[in-house]
Order: sequence, then structure tokens, then C-alpha cells
Amino acid sequence: MTDVLQLPFFQSAAIAALVLAGIHAYLGFHIVRRGVLFVDLALAQMAALGVAMGVVLGREHDEVGSYLLALGMTFVGAALFAWLRGRSKQVPLEAFIGIVFATAQAAVFLVLEKSPAGPEHLKETLVGSLFTVDPGHIARVAVLYAVVGAVHFFLRKPFFEITNDPEGARARGRRVFLWDFLFYATFGLVVTSSVQIAGVLLVFGFLVIPAVAGLMASSRTGIALIVGWGFGFVASVLGLLASVQWDMPAAPSILVTLSFLLLVVGLSLGVVRRGHRA
Repeated sequence: MTDVLQLPFFQSAAIAALVLAGIHAYLGFHIVRRGVLFVDLALAQMAALGVAMGVVLGREHDEVGSYLLALGMTFVGAALFAWLRGRSKQVPLEAFIGIVFATAQAAVFLVLEKSPAGPEHLKETLVGSLFTVDPGHIARVAVLYAVVGAVHFFLRKPFFEITNDPEGARARGRRVFLWDFLFYATFGLVVTSSVQIAGVLLVFGFLVIPAVAGLMASSRTGIALIVGWGFGFVASVLGLLASVQWDMPAAPSILVTLSFLLLVVGLSLGVVRRGHRA
């Protein structure tokens, strides 16, 4: 076991997973509270569509160009969701999020269908490349996430207002559309970078599962965040160890570990609370 921990590719993957789990557990708290769980999948799929367009345009080896295409598509989705929130009185916002996700995924299939490397790129958008990610890329992403985290720390009051009570925030004079767009834009920056490392599926798992574990443990924001971060970190390391031990892909191993540990946490909390009521 100690030999595995010393492998350079394992250390890089572990650092990348911990960086992703840290920012996504926090953003997931907002997403779960808003009840728009699949917005991450939709924005991640928009980013994947941007990457696919880069492949077709021959920009797959142009890191900056490919990233800007993915980011541009993510911002289109961010603006759309911010505009729709509060306007979709008869149709739930989740319905539009599902439409965007399905359409973007279908478009990725269509765009990559004619590319010789299409199947490989398609697989990469789903499961990422944790074991082959460049340490320098991880460092740049960590700096970006630190900047996004600082923005959310200084603007935490309006962000939590529009998450917990959007109608009240609007009544108090908050420009909900602009704050929503800023939230989704910073969210899109994170998702675009994360998809290139961990793939669409694990990014969704990092966003939702640690946040759900935290909210199951406590309704208090601070405690829920701390539990979510700890949960995400432990599941990431255990998932990577299982991946190496049984020679399985990294991202699906972490995602299954996240779900398994969530089941364990749920059952444990149920037993503890039943004991307190007895």
C-alpha cells in the first residue's frame, strides 16, 4: 500500500482529485440547496461540446484554444440558466436543464462522429484522464480554483441570499439575474477545467455527493461544508487506491466509492438518530 502512495502518477491524481473535491463540495452546496442538481451535468456537457468542436476544427492540441471554446459554450449555458430562473413559471427549470444536457450530448456525438479520434475523445469527456494529467496543469487549475474560491468568499452574502431565498433577495433589491449569471459563470469556469481532468461523470459526483453527505449530517452551513470536504477527500483517496489495486479506471472508481460511502454515512446517521430517539 505504501508503495502505491509513492508512485508519481498516483500522487498527481490524488492531488488533482483533492483540488476538485474541495471546490466542488462547496459549489455543490449551492446547487443542492437550489434544487438544480443536473445543472452541473448540463454545463459540463456544454464544455464537452466546446472541446468536441475544437477537435473538429483541428484545435485538439491547442490547449488555450480548446479551453476557450469549452469556456465559451459553458458561458452560453450559464447565461441561459440565469435568464430562465424565475421566468419559467409553468415549466420547472430542471426540464430546461435536462433539454440542454441531452441536446449538448447529442451534439457531441454528432460532432465527433466524423472524427477518426472521435471514440477516444468521447471516452475522455466521460471519464477524464486523472492518471495522466500533467502536474503543471493541476497547479494552474488549483490557482484558478483559489481565485474562484476567493471571489465566492468575498461575495458569499449575495450568493447565499440568492441560493436560499431568491424571492426575498429580489424584494430587497438584489439584481438576481446578474448575481445568478456571476454565480453560473464562476461555476462554469470550474466545471470547464474539471471536465478536462476528471470527465463529466466524476465532476457531477464531486458536485452532488459530498454536498448531500454534508447536508445529511447537518443543516448548518459551516458543519455541512466541513463534512462534505472531509467526505470528498476520503472517498477520493480510497477510490484511487481501489483503482490501482484492481487495475480499474480512476474516475469511475472514485464515483462508485463516493456513492458507496454515501450509503454508509446514510445508514450510520439513521442508526445514530434512531438511538437518540429511543
